[in-house]
Amino acid sequence: MIQNHLAIVKQFPAHLDAVEGRRFFRELRAELKDCYRPRVVFDLSRVEHMRAQGLDLMVRCIDEIADQDGELKFAAASPETELVLELTQISGVAESYDSVEDALESWTLPTHKAALQLEPAAVSKAA
Repeated sequence: MIQNHLAIVKQFPAHLDAVEGRRFFRELRAELKDCYRPRVVFDLSRVEHMRAQGLDLMVRCIDEIADQDGELKFAAASPETELVLELTQISGVAESYDSVEDALESWTLPTHKAALQLEPAAVSKAA
């Protein structure tokens, strides 16, 4: 786990068993305990195959983050993992990025919507 001023970065377990899944979830709950609107990045770089246990853990984590009004982003998922997240519609609740750094930077960059809102004012000044 890496925690900086922007987000909590969690390395999603590569090989899950019941013990590892419980440990990961307990750690996440402890990290979110005193947070309001936490920003969390799941580093999926070590996940080669997303199986049912991994999907179940992912859904439980998403629910826990949502309970804190938080935001989740995925980073460095393999093409296979990305496909599983898409087919299970989990990818619809979190944006995916090529790297942890890209996911973290996405919180510091202005959103596309904000840029679009600024554009008409810039056009009217030029006229």
